[in-house]
Amino acid sequence: MPIAAAFIGLLVGHLLELFLDRFYSDAPPREPLVRCPACRSPIRLLYLLPLLGYLWHRGRCPDCDQLLPIRALLLPPASALVFVLAALTSDEWGPTILGGLFAAVFLALVTTDLERRLIPNRIVYPAMLLAIALAWAWPDRNIGQVFAGGGLAFAIMLAVFIVSLGRFGFGDVKMATLMGFVAGFPATIVGLFFTAISAGLLAAVLLLTGVVKRGQYIPYGPFIAIGAIISLFWGGTIIDWYTD
Repeated sequence: MPIAAAFIGLLVGHLLELFLDRFYSDAPPREPLVRCPACRSPIRLLYLLPLLGYLWHRGRCPDCDQLLPIRALLLPPASALVFVLAALTSDEWGPTILGGLFAAVFLALVTTDLERRLIPNRIVYPAMLLAIALAWAWPDRNIGQVFAGGGLAFAIMLAVFIVSLGRFGFGDVKMATLMGFVAGFPATIVGLFFTAISAGLLAAVLLLTGVVKRGQYIPYGPFIAIGAIISLFWGGTIIDWYTD
């Protein structure tokens, strides 16, 4: 099961990566997919296979020789990994596919945040609707818990957004709300906790080592993704351990 899940995750991550540019532009649906953001040349057949096109051309565009986004090399195997984690934490295909899919979406949002400091609405809002529509498919949560998780995450992160005075983006609020809809209540509490802890620890290290200065921008999306993945796969277990 983990091997099959890894293969599915590799394909899901590759598809997400191929379509990421569409989430930044108003390109018509029938317009050819592009591989290179510099020359916008149509995608070649080899790039339809995960990793092979990137590795074959040594990470460069075959048309203009510009470096291609590193996400093409990282997102597919990272998605395969989270699908494996989903398979290892569940013995059913339904939760495995759902868990892996939403975890891969969070990884895709990390790439958009790191590359362009954006959390695209074209990813977040459809993913929220999908999480609500598929609430019935989870064996350990219901629609009420899904809405409670989303509402809690939105309320807490909105408060952080207000008091941060511009140092915290509203895209992060939406991404955290998506985490709440996906993980449900009470697992969302675990996700928000690990989001804050991971962000605080890394920020402290970067400030102490002088890598960043006080007030300098640090993307928050990766930390939300860490919290989301932990809450998605182990949130219930952590809550049970803490309350026992």
